[in-house]
Amino acid sequence: MGRYYLEQLNPFDDPAQVCRVLCNEQQQYSLWPDFSPVPAGWTSVFGPAPRAECAGWLEIHWTDMRPAALRAG
Repeated sequence: MGRYYLEQLNPFDDPAQVCRVLCNEQQQYSLWPDFSPVPAGWTSVFGPAPRAECAGWLEIHWTDMRPAALRAG
């Protein structure tokens, strides 16, 4: 008898996921699934939208990944 395993896709990696783009006080961003509550210290700045749209927004707007404190110096 064969065993079958269902491979579950991590919801954070699901290309069909509806997401948001979050930003923290250091102007760092996170791609976040819409079904999950926004964590403390983060604010939604784009979305909800399809994951690909959110990723595109990040590519355009997050050009320097250093925290704001390091960019200011």
